[in-house]
Amino acid sequence: MPYLVFRNFPDNTPIPDDCYSCDGAPDWAALLEWICPDLSRDEAERLAVIGEASGSRPDVAGLKRLIEEHLKP
Repeated sequence: MPYLVFRNFPDNTPIPDDCYSCDGAPDWAALLEWICPDLSRDEAERLAVIGEASGSRPDVAGLKRLIEEHLKP
């Protein structure tokens, strides 16, 4: 797995409002890039599909876990 640096936020950090679309749905790619600025846009988009399919609400711990579990080496 490539070495990535996550932002050092506590797990209970609220998700920024600009990471949601106007209809209130989470923008998974924006969230993934927010928590891990080193993540490429293409990889964020690919992981966003997995996050959306999970049906869960995004949080800091879940975003980190998603990246760690599904990032291509």
